[in-house]
Amino acid sequence: MRKHVPEIIVAAMLILFSAALAAAEDIARLTGKDSGRPAAFTVDGPWTLDWNTRSEFPMMASFEMRLYDGKSGEFIGMVAELKGTGSGLKLFEAAGTYQLVIVATSSDWDIRIAPVDKNQAAAMKRSAKAGPSMLDSSRVAARLVPEASFESWRPEGNDTLLLFRNGELGWRVSFSPACPGLGAATSVSFVMTSGNGMGQYDSILLDDGTRCYFGSVVPGGV
Repeated sequence: MRKHVPEIIVAAMLILFSAALAAAEDIARLTGKDSGRPAAFTVDGPWTLDWNTRSEFPMMASFEMRLYDGKSGEFIGMVAELKGTGSGLKLFEAAGTYQLVIVATSSDWDIRIAPVDKNQAAAMKRSAKAGPSMLDSSRVAARLVPEASFESWRPEGNDTLLLFRNGELGWRVSFSPACPGLGAATSVSFVMTSGNGMGQYDSILLDDGTRCYFGSVVPGGV
């Protein structure tokens, strides 16, 4: 066992959006390692870009995601740029054909592009007046566990880890893909995310050296 976290409230709207997006059929699901140019994709209305990165060597990792017009090749803008690892959720409203270009080192990445209807898009904008960047911040928080917020843990198979404080469920951590060996583990090390200065865990390390990154973190009462 390692440490436990002070309570963090994850916005209820984020949970609702995540459930709605999970129900939508993907326009594209893109995965890769380091730099690459995935195939272009076409959308006919508002859409979201949900991304995350992982690395065996997060101190050496870097990641840039650039968006281009898939027909003209015109550069539209930078979607993400970071050192280390992270995740985010972006809302786009314009239909069209697009292509992503990834410039990265020591990074495995997963990108999900999904449609949203106009009502969902409007609700997302209302909940984050400053724009999609606020959703990015919430999404990152929803994949981290604060230091000193739990006292004990218990696995449920290889895809879920329950964290307890004062005998009560504080956090439910899910892994996607599953964490091989977690269900039989008798000890784990909690690994702190690098570079954010906030004392938060983003992964665990099993005794055999397997490192598993959190897919989602949900407060116990949710």
